Amino acid sequence: MTSSVLLYILVAVMMFCWSGNYIAARIVFREVPPAIVICVRTMVSAVLIVPIFWYQSRGKKLDVTWRDLGLLAVLGVGGITVNQLFWTFGAARTTVLHSSMIMATTPLWVVGLATLMRLEPVNRMRLLGIGIALTGVVSLQFIRTRVTAGQQEPTILGDLLMFGCALPLAAMTVFGKRHKPRLGGIAVNAMGYVGGAVLLAPLLWWSGRGFDFSRVSRAAWLGMFYMGAFSSVTGYLIYYYVLARIPASRAGAFQYLQPVIATGLAVLILNEHVGGGALAAGGMVFAGILVTERFS
Repeated sequence: MTSSVLLYILVAVMMFCWSGNYIAARIVFREVPPAIVICVRTMVSAVLIVPIFWYQSRGKKLDVTWRDLGLLAVLGVGGITVNQLFWTFGAARTTVLHSSMIMATTPLWVVGLATLMRLEPVNRMRLLGIGIALTGVVSLQFIRTRVTAGQQEPTILGDLLMFGCALPLAAMTVFGKRHKPRLGGIAVNAMGYVGGAVLLAPLLWWSGRGFDFSRVSRAAWLGMFYMGAFSSVTGYLIYYYVLARIPASRAGAFQYLQPVIATGLAVLILNEHVGGGALAAGGMVFAGILVTERFS
């Protein structure tokens, strides 16, 4: 098996891990508040990443400098913990279609940040692509989606929070490409999840007061485990592995597969409705991303 084929297989696994996260979250949010979900998810990730980091570092002399720790903190806590914090609160307040479409704009922010950092050139066609994609995202706000009883309606706040999720991921992609952490991607994930678990511990204590954890179903617990183990640990480990081997803009471009997979799963599993207007807006997002990527 060639290295390029292996990369594409890993990317497919990563996309299904991340796309399934939207479905798991919607199931979990029926029973557990988002503040508790992000805390449990991060702590599950921290418990799993520590032995992985230990196994990867065994027999090696870790000569860690303050610069290394600072870089790990920026990429780990700033890129992963903050990213997932916004994602959780955003996904709880909007639909799978809206949240996945907004996350699909991550390559646009990657291009913009890469241009600001002078890592990649900019041209008019890229700007046109960004404009088309953003028009599609804005159009989503004016499209009324049919929602059945018990399903989440799209909200402007939820969509804005998802934008707050896409931006840290884009920044992590570009900054991590320019300042590659000497200790590797596993160390970044370890810092992000362990540091995040420590920072979020007060939030778990505060939000968990009065919440009856014994009433949480097995499906919800499995959903939170999936979010911590597969979407977080597995997905991000693959992401950093791929990021080290392909350009930053192309690594971010794989995000556009998420809406297709996530929305398809939402229709099949959650019975979410996708109307023609939403599909048209999604088509604009994809068209903008394709134009941007074509001239990257």
